[in-house]
Amino acid sequence: MVKRMLRAVFGNFRLKFWALVIALGIWFYAASRMTEEVTVRMALDVKPPSGYVLIHQDPKAARVSVAGPRSLLARVRSDLTQGFVRLSYAMAAQDLFGGQATLDITPDWLRPSLPEGDFVQLRFRNITPSEVKVAASAVRERVLPVKVRAIIETAPGYRLVEPPSSSPAQVTVRGPAAALDAMDSVPTAELALYDLQADVHRPVGLQGEREVTLATGQTVSVPLELRPQGVIANVYVSGEEDRQETFDNVRVQLLVPPDFPYQAELAEGDRTVSVRVAASPGQLRRLRRESVQAYVALAGLAGERIELGGSAPYKEPVLVLVPPEVTCTMARAEPARVTLVLKNPAR
Repeated sequence: MVKRMLRAVFGNFRLKFWALVIALGIWFYAASRMTEEVTVRMALDVKPPSGYVLIHQDPKAARVSVAGPRSLLARVRSDLTQGFVRLSYAMAAQDLFGGQATLDITPDWLRPSLPEGDFVQLRFRNITPSEVKVAASAVRERVLPVKVRAIIETAPGYRLVEPPSSSPAQVTVRGPAAALDAMDSVPTAELALYDLQADVHRPVGLQGEREVTLATGQTVSVPLELRPQGVIANVYVSGEEDRQETFDNVRVQLLVPPDFPYQAELAEGDRTVSVRVAASPGQLRRLRRESVQAYVALAGLAGERIELGGSAPYKEPVLVLVPPEVTCTMARAEPARVTLVLKNPAR
């Protein structure tokens, strides 16, 4: 009986061997025809250690080759591209060196949201890139003063009583120590106020980001948690009382129109005047002596009748001109009129 069993097992061995080879070939061929491989982009989710916050990560995603039965891939392909499988790693404090770390990405990072029966039939390989660089910083909390950033121009005759302030004057800031350690205040968004004539109390947001320079020299922007997230900016203004300033020895100029028929000359002693200007202190500070002008306009005298070889004196008003950017309430010459002589010389 034993011989009969051995003969049944080992009899025709060559024929059975080739049958096995053919069967394996058919199986491998069928398997290759029924499987497929796709490349998908997966998010890299690196979690910092407890008490730390991630301030930089590069890259934020990796490309992974996924192989499996063709029918299964056709069914879950959209799930793969939509993040149902991601790469995630929870860091430990010992992973960091000087706030920096370079982590090798391995298949152990795979975190599926697919049914277990589907996930075990898939093979994940060729993760590109193979590592991720991260920077983390301990979380701190500080109370810092608010710095109101404002461009303010008061109306003529008004001035700022004090620098802009905020209510509240301080806020609580929570974020990476790498950012908070370099901060001495929390700036507001820029406030622009023009032609201001009254006090202003306006809500304004706070800058919720701060730039941090990494050990590599790269600069990144990190978010901050602010409590509250906005303040009231207070701007106080007051009207200024006019002051007067006198500019002596301002030369009087003659404004002669084209084709004026006579020669004009100022009388001795009337060639200079004093000019008195009244304006707010701020406006007076903008006024320079060389920009103050005094002149006599001769256009109204063109129709006068003067005999040939004769002359005639005229008492004319002195006009004062100040730069247009200076607003004044009074600008007049002393004396207000000067004597000039018109001549009609004989030819």
